[in-house]
Amino acid sequence: MNVNHSDMTVSGNRVGYWPLRSDSRDMTARARHGEAHNIKFEDGASFDGATSVIGLPGLEETDGSKPFSLSLEFEVNDERGFLPGGLCSRYSQERMEGWHLSVLSQPGVTTTQANWRNLQFGWSTGKAEDVWRDWGSPGNSRLICSLCVHDGGLYAGVFDDEKDGRGHVYRLDEDKGWIDCGSPDDSNSAWSMAEFNGRLYVGTMRYKASGSALPDSPNVSPGGRIFRYEGGQRWTLFGELPIEGSDSIGALTVYDGRLIAMSFYPYGMFAFDADGRCEPLGAPGPEETTRTMTLTPYRGRLYVGANQSAGVWSRSLHEPWINSSELANCDQVYCFTVYHNELLIGIWPEARMLQYEGGTDWSDYGLMGEEKEVMGVSVYNGKLYGGTLPGGHVYRYSGDRSWERIGVLEPPNPDMMYRRVWSMAVYNGMLFAGTLPSGKVWSLKNDPLATYDHGLSPGWHRAAITYDQNVLALYLDGRLVAESAFAQGDGALTPDQTLLELGNGPQCRFSGRIREVEIYDGALTSGDIVRLHSSEV
Repeated sequence: MNVNHSDMTVSGNRVGYWPLRSDSRDMTARARHGEAHNIKFEDGASFDGATSVIGLPGLEETDGSKPFSLSLEFEVNDERGFLPGGLCSRYSQERMEGWHLSVLSQPGVTTTQANWRNLQFGWSTGKAEDVWRDWGSPGNSRLICSLCVHDGGLYAGVFDDEKDGRGHVYRLDEDKGWIDCGSPDDSNSAWSMAEFNGRLYVGTMRYKASGSALPDSPNVSPGGRIFRYEGGQRWTLFGELPIEGSDSIGALTVYDGRLIAMSFYPYGMFAFDADGRCEPLGAPGPEETTRTMTLTPYRGRLYVGANQSAGVWSRSLHEPWINSSELANCDQVYCFTVYHNELLIGIWPEARMLQYEGGTDWSDYGLMGEEKEVMGVSVYNGKLYGGTLPGGHVYRYSGDRSWERIGVLEPPNPDMMYRRVWSMAVYNGMLFAGTLPSGKVWSLKNDPLATYDHGLSPGWHRAAITYDQNVLALYLDGRLVAESAFAQGDGALTPDQTLLELGNGPQCRFSGRIREVEIYDGALTSGDIVRLHSSEV
């Protein structure tokens, strides 16, 4: 049935409309009013990124048994160190199934900020087959140090252990393979990557491969510099770490409007503004000599994972480091992730994940088989994945502190002590993972996921999603940006998935503002969405 909305005829009835300007009332005749928790109404519903949510009960139109569409306006607020999170979802945390419209940012993936403000529409069914694909080794790679999604592309930074080998960056072209984007520096590794103010930045390193039980590279040129990508094979020097003997950028992330760079072999943390001005943040520990491994923003603070059994520390730009952990049987913290609204870490010398409980307390989140270390980690379409050492395995969280092995990306080799799944990123509807020592990139595809592989610009945007039982479609600002095929019949949700939520998703609660939420009982066409957007201007 067609209805008339704003003098425009569209394919479906509008069955819910929540302006969210001053309250969470449904303005249609159905009067299915939302239940707001910790929401401020400021020209839209303001979500705090930690506790805010609006429940919309009784919306059987979105249970997956029939086509539907949803549209909303949103503005991300992640400047203070909060992740954007879920815009709208009908997702069961217990079953880890259901659909979600989210903005994915993934800092703390070992050395790299793998995803940054990437809009996604996904549906986790638990029914799809896991399909792995081998994308080969970019150039002379022995280790995929970093994977980063930027400007519609997937970029890989590599460690090259040849005599004259330099750390290159490559971009994936599905038809042509790996496109060489050049070598920013003379050092052997393009070690860490991050998107900052819409540009791609790379930190270089002289990697000492003996830490991975490999011969050290004969290339001893120092790294320790940050470069900005200018396209093609062109790079511009952005900054150097003001620390004597620096030869490494150990990790990059964005926090509180700054690009944060961590030194790997000497000690120290540094905050760069957009013009390259640098503010030293010191290193954690009583003597500021703690070696650090990875870093992430989380709920307004900057967290760093340390070596030397030093655990986790945190600070703001204006306060000193404080100890945020008391961890037993943990020598190194290799990665951070946020899942189901909780901060998690992956550690050595057992491949265990821990969940932050506040203060200095952490709880057990499960062990990945008999592996020794968790490195690459990613939230992919409603589920959590981790890569390990020494087997080069990939595990998926199955609930109740249990993990299931779903892939072996490095073949068993008695002559190779350590096989690592070091890096991960979500791109083009798939989970990508990079390894050592083959230096390969693999991808995993299962349930449908439509991804917009560009960092969202600041300000208000309108997202729309449509589901016709065959295809998931994702629109941004009136334009179709991604689609993903769906097996008909797989979308029907279970009875425990009855609540539609605004401001929540598999990764975390939303940080920002949402308004003008509309739901239709049919799959709108591209023309419908363009006409509706035009009528609102």
